[in-house]
Amino acid sequence: MGEAISDTEKMVVQIVSKENILPTAPTPDSLKIFKLSVLDQTQVKLYVPLMLFYLNNNTSDLESVIPDKSRVLKQSLSETLTRYYPFAGKIQDDFHIDCNDEGVYYIETRVNCSLLDFLGQSPGNEMINMLVPEEARESPMGNYLVIIQVNIFSCGGIALCTCISHKFLDGSTYSLFMKDWTSAARGSSSEIVNPSFNVPSLFPQIPSLSFKSPMSFNKIKFASQRFVFDGQKIAALKAQNKLLSSGSESSRFEVVAALLWKCIAKAACKLNDSSLGKPFNLGVITNLRGKNCVPKNFAGNLVWPALAQCKLSPELEHKTLVDEIKKCKAEVSDDFVGAIKGDAGTPTLMKIAEMMNSEIISFTLWITSMSNMGLYDLDFGWGKPVWFYYCNLKLVNFISLCDTGAGSGIEAVVSLSGQEMAIFENDPELLAFSSVNPAPL
Repeated sequence: MGEAISDTEKMVVQIVSKENILPTAPTPDSLKIFKLSVLDQTQVKLYVPLMLFYLNNNTSDLESVIPDKSRVLKQSLSETLTRYYPFAGKIQDDFHIDCNDEGVYYIETRVNCSLLDFLGQSPGNEMINMLVPEEARESPMGNYLVIIQVNIFSCGGIALCTCISHKFLDGSTYSLFMKDWTSAARGSSSEIVNPSFNVPSLFPQIPSLSFKSPMSFNKIKFASQRFVFDGQKIAALKAQNKLLSSGSESSRFEVVAALLWKCIAKAACKLNDSSLGKPFNLGVITNLRGKNCVPKNFAGNLVWPALAQCKLSPELEHKTLVDEIKKCKAEVSDDFVGAIKGDAGTPTLMKIAEMMNSEIISFTLWITSMSNMGLYDLDFGWGKPVWFYYCNLKLVNFISLCDTGAGSGIEAVVSLSGQEMAIFENDPELLAFSSVNPAPL
């Protein structure tokens, strides 16, 4: 067993192998060129590292446990890639994937400490980033759609980092892929939900569309911090909001997102008085699956940037922001999705792109959520994960939400400028409902 780790100088992550994992069966010639949808076309090409942490309960026979786990991961991944054939290809340009079966870039490492020690403290960003492939941290590795780093700790525990290219994969696609991969690893073929790659038939690409995603690579140094809202604190926040509202009960996402939005606005006001009264909107990344009969097993980008609006002020009301979030989510309705589907949706998309391009500077803060995706049920056959972490490498003014292991809580990873973070993370209102980077275990 490794020693307890307190900083990055003591933790060593050593690469033991790099390879491409190929699909078990080749992709048919008729599927070799995959045409991206308009929703893929307008996405930035960056990697999003998503991390699952698994404890090892069998420490008596590490000499066989570690190679056995490695073998199962590779074999089941190869089988899964046959069904997810674009993942084993390369991004050709903004419009196509070359499904050439070159495979997923796969790295295996050894870490010189136990996973219990790592998770028993509050791991900082530098330590977590050591578990992310360098190819995703520094310069994107060619045009791979998926890069995987399997970090095996001295105890046999695993931190599985899957870096997905947002050019084609969104959070729901990751969840679908991981559910099928874990089912294949367990030999549970009956639980596999085969993906559909028919998104381009609903949202065909528009080569003349100039709109690009308003989220871009950061050009300034930023700070990320993790905040955990437990179930009881969220219940208190919802109760507080209900006292002030006569509308429908608010969701976990709505009350937490509104509080974060409010506290970030207060930090922005303290830094710059001249910005008072200017737009300080919240871009809510909204899933289109399930709306207007869009199937839930569709793989690809099926998200829309809804916009909740407000003016920058230190006196924003939580209830008002919750209502704004409800309103913008409601606007992405069955009728809206119907209006942008198919060739008939091209004029509508062109008009929306023109509007968004003109108002892009007001898209100040973005939020996405991977809650309610069953990520804590992803079992390769050696138990469910004890922690899921959404790692942000490139985006500033960005919030990601996910479930806690207990299920009723929410973890938020917030990325702001260093000056804003110094104010935001000490906000008494925020700290009344959340804990700053507590130990995952």
